[in-house]
Amino acid sequence: MPVAVHVVHEAPADWRGMLFDGAVLVVSGVTAVEPFVEHARRLLAEAFAPAAAENAQSQLGDDDFLARADRLRAAIRRDARARELAWSVLAAFGLEAATTYTDRLHLRVLPAGASPQHAVDLALGAHRDTWSSNVYAQVNWWLPLHHVTDTRALAFYPRNWTTAVPNSSAAWDLELLRRERVAGGPTTVPLVPAPLSPPDPADALVVVVQPGDLLLFSGAHLHATVPNTSGTPRYSVELRTVDLDDVRTGRGAPNVDGDAPCVPVEWFRNVEDGSPLTDAAGGHAGPPV
Repeated sequence: MPVAVHVVHEAPADWRGMLFDGAVLVVSGVTAVEPFVEHARRLLAEAFAPAAAENAQSQLGDDDFLARADRLRAAIRRDARARELAWSVLAAFGLEAATTYTDRLHLRVLPAGASPQHAVDLALGAHRDTWSSNVYAQVNWWLPLHHVTDTRALAFYPRNWTTAVPNSSAAWDLELLRRERVAGGPTTVPLVPAPLSPPDPADALVVVVQPGDLLLFSGAHLHATVPNTSGTPRYSVELRTVDLDDVRTGRGAPNVDGDAPCVPVEWFRNVEDGSPLTDAAGGHAGPPV
């Protein structure tokens, strides 16, 4: 399966296998997506009222806008209805609750303009999620809540799917990052490991999806946030899943350059009972060998 973007109207039979081979999937027409988007938009409207979400940054000012966005992110993580609707989306792809593990449902609010989006690490540079998670069965789900353009989207670097990128994963200290974030002060550890030199911009493939579409890709894909120069905030929801059967059989994306010293599988919790992947993985959640 060549590394490419595939636009489909239903999930292929072996959609995870395609992702582990480097494909990027844009899936439209999933019935369960619409109720989730409607619910998330209601939460957005309440959080930024009386401003409309699309105009909230300019009407409220950067400080108030970012503070409300922080509160909204925390609220969505606790929102039982959001989690229920998100699970309906995952179930539409044939995932089973007993063997599906997820991280927290995350609302990403990407402000417009250089200062607010970079000051709080909202516009992430090129990285592989697996440089920090070390879980190569990880699937990333990305769902926009409003119109997306190529000036506020995601970029992928398909040429680097099997080409090593020198990076800082070996020196990245997850435990130190956790302690510093709990302390509430400035952090000395970046949010994610980074390339030692930026990839060639000419290699970037910008993928634009719209509300109602789902963007699926392996956590091992080199990808980046396209800095938001559109003048309007970008709102999206993301989630990461791991299927226990993939972990136990060693099925996943290749590890071409990840050297992180730990495998924090406790990030992923079972949909059915909340137990951590640590309890079920049996020591097999690391890079495929």
